[in-house]
This record gives sequence, C-alpha cells and structure tokens, in this order.
Amino acid sequence: MSIKPVVSGSFMQTRRQLLLLPLALLASRVVAEPAALPAGMCPLNSGGPSLLGTSWRLTTIYGNAVPPEVAITMTVGDITLMGSAGCNEYIAYFKRVGHSGFMMERVQRGSNGCTVIRTEDGGPTVNVGDWEGNFIRTLQRAGSVEQKEDGLHFYNRSGEPSVIFVKSDAAPEATGVTEEPTPFEAEQPTES
Repeated sequence: MSIKPVVSGSFMQTRRQLLLLPLALLASRVVAEPAALPAGMCPLNSGGPSLLGTSWRLTTIYGNAVPPEVAITMTVGDITLMGSAGCNEYIAYFKRVGHSGFMMERVQRGSNGCTVIRTEDGGPTVNVGDWEGNFIRTLQRAGSVEQKEDGLHFYNRSGEPSVIFVKSDAAPEATGVTEEPTPFEAEQPTES
C-alpha cells in the first residue's frame, strides 16, 4: 500500500510559476529593445564608428564591378540611406534590429526612365536601369554592414556579401540629396 502526499492546488500553481520565472526573465531579455545609442551614432552600424552624414559611391554588386559611367551614391542619415540610384534619386528607410543589424522598412525612388549609355564609339553599352534595379533590390535585402579599409561592405539577411561602397568626397548637397526626405513622383513597392 502506497501513501500519496496531499498537495494543495495553490502550492502546485506557485511551484509552476517559480519554475517558469527564469524562462520569463530570459525571454524578456531577448525581446527587449536594444540599448539606446550614444548621441551622434548611427543605428546602421552600432558596433563601429558612426556612419552618420558620410557619403559613398557604389563599386560592386555581388562581386560585379559597377561601370564608372553609372553613378550610384549614398549618404547615411539617422534612419535613411539616400542618394542617386543611377538615374533616379532614392530614399531607403531602415530600423535597427538587435545590436548590430538593421532592416529596410521601405525604399522609395523616382520614376524617371533610365538611359542606355554607349561607353565609346562602337563600344559596348551600359543599361543604367538594370544597374539601378539591381541596386535597389539588393539594398532592400540588406541586414548588416561593416566598414573596412577598402570601403563599406553590406551583407544580406543571410550574411552573404552583397554591395561594396567606397568613400566619396562629395558632400550631401553636391549629390542633390537633402537632409529631409522629399516625396517622389511614384513610390516603388518594396520586396522582401
């Protein structure tokens, strides 16, 4: 004959809550917003020097060199990347994710038609619209960035290298980019 101890319902409920307490505390740490950045820092790359206000020129997309005739530029703002996508101005809005990542919320660009440039008489042509489209699609998938000696390296959300920019001496005003985002003729849908 076995004797079973009598356990009250309130004791079992308290025991369950105490057992779940460490799990709840851990979950709150994982879900909590990242710590605020110091003044003057850009949330684009919280792990390194601030990129706020810096200007860049695109050199490669997934290892393919951007032709010198195609000027794709970027200036880093508090929550935006903006510049020329080749033939249209763009504004990419991002938000911080975790302590070193970010996510594009939306990208807007103008709706001007792009040209095909002949590099020299009888030489090959460059379709600026193809480069612009590739850049915008790649930028929408960006998830982290790293500043290295040779430039600014962006990585997609899978951690693969995607685009590389080099430092540009052009001030934001020289590229036609203003601090305040301006409305575009047509908002382009974002891709995920």
